[in-house]
Amino acid sequence: MTTAGEVTAWLLPTGGLSDATIAGWRPLLDEAEQARADRFVFDRHRRTFIAAHALLRIRLAAACGVPPEVLRFEPGPHGKPTAWIGEVPAPLSFNLSHTEGLVGLALTPIPGRALGFDVEALDRRVTLDVADRYFRPEEVGWLHALPTASQAEGFLRLWTLKEAFIKATGDGLACDLASFWFEPLLPRVHFTPALPERPEDWWFAQRLARGFVAAVGLRTGGAEAAVRWVEVERL
Repeated sequence: MTTAGEVTAWLLPTGGLSDATIAGWRPLLDEAEQARADRFVFDRHRRTFIAAHALLRIRLAAACGVPPEVLRFEPGPHGKPTAWIGEVPAPLSFNLSHTEGLVGLALTPIPGRALGFDVEALDRRVTLDVADRYFRPEEVGWLHALPTASQAEGFLRLWTLKEAFIKATGDGLACDLASFWFEPLLPRVHFTPALPERPEDWWFAQRLARGFVAAVGLRTGGAEAAVRWVEVERL
């Protein structure tokens, strides 16, 4: 069996980070990133942004064997960034995500892969009406069959998987959320005829830990893949 390689997913909690730590990471960002960080009104959002982009630069630089400051990022058609080293694309694929209290990065050392990653806090306030309006009936049925106390977590399991898929394709919310659906406990994706994808071309993994849920999606073309989850306290 051929393999699509290993995805490494780093999870960095941000709740306990000190001001000194955040200040020490800020110089890792380029001028445009620092300017974006300075525009945040709330300090917690600024801290999350700096932590996420410091994690991104440090891990990508280590994977490429270059200093973090030589990396630059270019947005794709729907805003999904790609990494460059000078005028050469970085030899990897990645996706960044963050939520209140956690930042995360998924990376595979294979360029040009459709890779998506999403993290959410399990205590996030959710509205199940969103599922009723935008999800497939198969997902809505699974969700409402759960005990009431488990439905918020079930929604976030579905949401992170859906986000991982649309971030992998780069389509974002331009993609109809009802054109595909998940069996979340496997996890396994299915597509309606409206979306020209094959389920066997996709691989997903999910993790629940420390009050968060994370999901990785990768277009493998039918090959096997694996994820290595790494929880870190510092960069």
